[in-house]
Amino acid sequence: MGGSLDIRTYARELSFKQVEEKFDGDQAESAYESGHSYSGQIGVMPHGINWITSISLKTNAEAEEYITEFHEKWDKAFGLRTEEGYVVGGWCSS
Repeated sequence: MGGSLDIRTYARELSFKQVEEKFDGDQAESAYESGHSYSGQIGVMPHGINWITSISLKTNAEAEEYITEFHEKWDKAFGLRTEEGYVVGGWCSS
């Protein structure tokens, strides 16, 4: 089985709770529109965000690189806060 990277960005002004609420809505919409199984989109991930707070990144591009390198398919989405905003997502089964 393959995997596709699906990453979402959110505004810096939001709180962690607001990002979690928005991502939850994005996951539900993805599951509804593309299905719950092997769509390669965030709707197939377990619900919720695994916040990575042990590192500090300046840009969203750096956060996307981190997710690309370290996220494992079948896990909750990784979430990172940068100086530019929030980056949430990961590898999804496809």
